[in-house]
Amino acid sequence: MEQTTNNIQKLFQLKFLYYQKLFGEEYTQNFTRQFQNYRLGLPKTSLQDIIENCSLCGRSKSAKPSFGFLPLQAKIIFISELPLLNASGVFLSNKSAQMLQNIIRNVFSLQPDEYGVISMLKCDENNPKIHESEATICKQYLNEQIIQTPAKAIVLLGESVLLNFLGLEFELYNGRILPQGDKSFIATYSLGQLLKNPSLKKEAMKHFLLVKTMF
Repeated sequence: MEQTTNNIQKLFQLKFLYYQKLFGEEYTQNFTRQFQNYRLGLPKTSLQDIIENCSLCGRSKSAKPSFGFLPLQAKIIFISELPLLNASGVFLSNKSAQMLQNIIRNVFSLQPDEYGVISMLKCDENNPKIHESEATICKQYLNEQIIQTPAKAIVLLGESVLLNFLGLEFELYNGRILPQGDKSFIATYSLGQLLKNPSLKKEAMKHFLLVKTMF
């Protein structure tokens, strides 16, 4: 079982490189051939299984990875820096998770099957120190989640998510609609920032009202 999981994770890394190639990265022919040949032996499994069994970095040693909540009919996806849901897909009992639930209910009036909540980092919500290597590993999973969802509106909650996922500076791009293929992204303040500095809520509300025009 452990060997099967390791093989799946290695394949997922190759698949991540494959998507990078689609977006303009250059690799040799050997890379494409290696990916295609490896894929032939892929055991049938789900993206959720792959994420929940990830052990590619040290964060997974202290907490089980969280896939998040990603309904098939979601119209909008919220992406936080750290998990807001536990491994069972239930909101955590912290202030950030409660704030997002209030935003979803009071600002967007969404039903549970109309929105998704996922995170940039998949493990250990209690550890705010993020290493670049951890973000790079988790980005492959986040890419795949975004590709698979039919949702057209993606909300990036915070500077770190925008920088690590799209490579853009928050000061220049927050509150702007950023089209990427068939989806549109918008970055706003992190939930932690809104909790620490309530004066930012007025600006964040402008961003949320703009999001409502995206779906």
